Amino acid sequence: MKIDANTTQEQLLKLSEQVLLRDLLQSTPLNLKFFLRYLILFLLFPGMVFGFKAGLGITLCFCAALVGVLFWGSEAASALAIYSWLGCGLLVLLFVTAGVIRKAWQEREVRRQYRPSAPGLRHAQRAPQNYPLRWHKSNTEGFVASHLVLQAPQRGVYAVLVTLKNYEGSQLVTQGRQGTSLVHAGGGKGEDFNALVLYRLEPGLHELIWAIPTAHAPEAKVTLLNQI
Repeated sequence: MKIDANTTQEQLLKLSEQVLLRDLLQSTPLNLKFFLRYLILFLLFPGMVFGFKAGLGITLCFCAALVGVLFWGSEAASALAIYSWLGCGLLVLLFVTAGVIRKAWQEREVRRQYRPSAPGLRHAQRAPQNYPLRWHKSNTEGFVASHLVLQAPQRGVYAVLVTLKNYEGSQLVTQGRQGTSLVHAGGGKGEDFNALVLYRLEPGLHELIWAIPTAHAPEAKVTLLNQI
């Protein structure tokens, strides 16, 4: 979808909902690559739900008990133990999956809310176009951050494009969950890195913050794509 000054709020809101639904589905079993790890980990090592050390200890105890049962020649008991172990793994897998989906749903609801304004901010931009960004050291080790104070004249969805020159990384973090949906972030070889972010904002001043994991801050600029 191409976003410009003629893009309506209805179109942006629909795009935002599609992005949030996409992110939600990434946290469900439909994301096979993601949940295959859970399947292997918790089905075979259910004790890992208590953490790595505790899970390792539980697994070692089970293996020792299973070896002891097999040593005494009780095949029926060993089969029952293995089936019980796999049954526990299946229950743990279902429990963890339900928790991940619930957390993803809660995250989606937060991002659907409109972000309240923050009075008292200075140097606000009304409609930035290729506005240069300055980087500073982030609170997160290994990251640098930049920000923009945006003046929202009315309640609505604002499409912000962040462009990084000569940035070879693959990650851009949008700080602040409420009202935020990251549509796309990336760039091809020899091209600029672009991140398109939709913000649901209440009228007033808003501080938008972005961070990237790099020691060398690239040249960056930000543009508000739509008009409202």
